[in-house]
Amino acid sequence: MMTRYLNRSMEWLDAVRLTIALAICVFASYTDWKTRTASDRNWVAMGLAGLVLLAIELLCLGADWTYFLMLFPVGFVFFDLFWDRRELFEGGVNWTPLALYSLSLVIIAFVLVQHNQELLFYKVVTILVVILIMILLYQFDVIKGGADAKALIALAILMPAYPMIGQLPLIHMANDWVSIIFPFALLVLFYAALLTIFIPLGLFFYNLSRHDVKMPAMLLGYRLSIAEARGKFVWPIENIKEGKRRFTYFPKDDETGEAVLKQLEESGADMVWVTPKLPFLVPITGAILMAAVIGNLFLAFMR
Repeated sequence: MMTRYLNRSMEWLDAVRLTIALAICVFASYTDWKTRTASDRNWVAMGLAGLVLLAIELLCLGADWTYFLMLFPVGFVFFDLFWDRRELFEGGVNWTPLALYSLSLVIIAFVLVQHNQELLFYKVVTILVVILIMILLYQFDVIKGGADAKALIALAILMPAYPMIGQLPLIHMANDWVSIIFPFALLVLFYAALLTIFIPLGLFFYNLSRHDVKMPAMLLGYRLSIAEARGKFVWPIENIKEGKRRFTYFPKDDETGEAVLKQLEESGADMVWVTPKLPFLVPITGAILMAAVIGNLFLAFMR
C-alpha cells in the first residue's frame, strides 16, 4: 500500500498541520507571557484537530478500516489528561476509565496483529509512545509546566511525522523511520531547551549595561526594587537565612513568595535579585518553526 510515509506528496496536509500548530501556540504563548497561564482549550483544540487530520490522512491513503480503530486509544489517552476524575484505584476501583484503558489496549493489540509489518502502524503507535514520554518527563519535573507538557502531547497528535513542505525542511530525513526513532514533538522539546540557553547570555549583557556585576547572579536574574518585584512574574533569588542575606540561586517553592520579599524588606533591603518566571511556551513555539524549517540537526551531526 502506497502511504504518505513512502511517497511524501500530501504537502497540503503538512501545511495545514503546521499552520494550526503555530496559530494555537502563538496565541497560547501570548497569554502565557501576559499572565503566565494558558487555557487547556488550546490543547484540546490542537489535539482534536490532530485526530481529525489523522483520520483524513488515513482516508486519503486508503488505509485498512482497522487503522481507524487506533483513533480511539490515541483520543482517549489524550482527553483523559483533561478529565477531572479520581484515580483508577482511589477509593475502590474506578471502573469507567479502567474499562476504557483496557479497551484501548485490546484495540492496539488487535491492530498490531493485523499490521505489525507496516510502517504506518508504528507511526500511529509512536503518538502514544510520545504521550507517555511527555507524561513521564512532567512527572519527573523535567518539563516544569503542565501547559508545556500538554502542548507537546497535543503536538504529537497533530504532527505525528516531520512536515515536508516544498524544499523544507532544509535537512531532509534519511528515511521514514526517523519519525519513529526521533519523533517531531521530541525534537521540538530539545530545540526549545536549546533556545533557553540564550537566556543567561541575554541576562548577562542586560546586567552589564546596568553595571550590576555579580556572578553568577547576573546569569540567572536581575535586580529590582521589592515594590517592583511584587508586581512582576519573578522569584527572588535572595533570602534571609540565619539572620543574614544570602543567595538562593535555585529557590524551592517555599523560598519564592511574598513571605521572602517581606523578610528581605524587613531586613532593610530595597533592591533584590530576582529570576524571571519564563513562559516555556514561547521557546516551544519558536522550536516548532525551527524544527519545520531546519529539520533534525541532531541526526545531521550523527551522519
